[in-house]
Amino acid sequence: MKQVKMAVMMLIITVVLPFAVFANGGVDVDESATASIEFWHAMSGERIDLIQSFVDKFVAENPNIAVDVQYTGSYNDTLNKVKSAYKAGNAPDVFHSYEIGTLGLINSGIISPLDEMADKYKKDIPWNDFFTPVQSYYKYQGSHYSMPFNSSTPLVYYNKTFFEEAGLDPENPPKTYKGIREAALKLRAAGHETPVTWNLHSWYFEEMICLQDEPFVNSDNGRGSELPTKVAFNSAAGQKVLEWWVGMEKEGLFLDVGPGWANHRAAFGSGEAAIIMSSSSDVNRLTAALAEKGWEMGTGYIPRPEGAKGGVAIGGGSLWMTNNHSNEEELAALKLISFISEDESQIAWHKGTGYFPVRKTAMDQLKKEGWFEENPNYLTAFNQLLDSPESLNTAGGLLGIFPEARELIQSAIQEMYAGKPVKKALDEAAAKANASIEEWNDIMQ
Repeated sequence: MKQVKMAVMMLIITVVLPFAVFANGGVDVDESATASIEFWHAMSGERIDLIQSFVDKFVAENPNIAVDVQYTGSYNDTLNKVKSAYKAGNAPDVFHSYEIGTLGLINSGIISPLDEMADKYKKDIPWNDFFTPVQSYYKYQGSHYSMPFNSSTPLVYYNKTFFEEAGLDPENPPKTYKGIREAALKLRAAGHETPVTWNLHSWYFEEMICLQDEPFVNSDNGRGSELPTKVAFNSAAGQKVLEWWVGMEKEGLFLDVGPGWANHRAAFGSGEAAIIMSSSSDVNRLTAALAEKGWEMGTGYIPRPEGAKGGVAIGGGSLWMTNNHSNEEELAALKLISFISEDESQIAWHKGTGYFPVRKTAMDQLKKEGWFEENPNYLTAFNQLLDSPESLNTAGGLLGIFPEARELIQSAIQEMYAGKPVKKALDEAAAKANASIEEWNDIMQ
């Protein structure tokens, strides 16, 4: 009998003790224990070397941790590879995903929520130092699930030289739909045949709905206690955006350059376009492109309908931790993503790319050293974000099928270019999205 009692007691200790340790504030892991982790990201070009430099510095400061960092293609490519690797049992410890993947990843079963990991390993994350709009996007029902990394908003970029030649004020970019159209007419009269462009991307459409302080989906813009069940992008706000956008294309003021991120940049750099919208992370490359031609570039907030009182939501991506790793690997992964979010890394990231740092203290350092006085175009995205009122709509919509919704919207815009009425095309896209949402929710619930 004593042997049976002893066996039962040992079983209880084995099963219960780990949870008891967790409940008391975390697990104890040897900080100097060796660990090897993988980090997959979606940043191409010169950004590959910049991310590698962060990892190299991290490893130098943490010689017990080895990090295999890999560029794994676009956001979609990286996410699909992570899912496949997880099924095969060899997922990376840390991966990089776009903001619109947030709700899907929260419900995927493959990730470890960041706040839980920070509590588990007793590593404080100073969320109060993160800009509110940045951390708010990745916060769901009171918890942070990933670490903000590359944060951006769309901006208007314009050729100041062309503005001056057309009799426009080069220090006062247009701020409204009407203002953009009027500037485009003057630029065309000055010899710029199709003066406005941006790439075919739903992101601009989404942001211009935010500017009207309207939701993208129901259920508190996807942030309520229930999963969203219907999209709201075919509302009057969505129609207003596209009546203006497609209307300029019909007038010949807007150049359709298709999807992707190369063509509108090239049109701006060559002088074919005088006004574009693009990511704030393009400040570096577009400044250089115009400087090569002897032209000066300006930046402005993205346009809104007259009287609209909303603001922009954050774009970009964040760093996630997958589950099913050892304690030593989890701690190493947590240390890595925390390191990348720190001021030194974020300042280097901002200067090297145009993405803005996610922390207030990093911003303060940049201001103190005079960076924005010498480089005012880098400040525009900050100001646009900080001038945005806080609401569920400007926090950014969450939707499990967000990538699919974007594809449906972009296809609808192409149909509008071809002549389909805006309302009809949007309503059809919304119906398809709602059907997919219902299927996704059935799986999740």
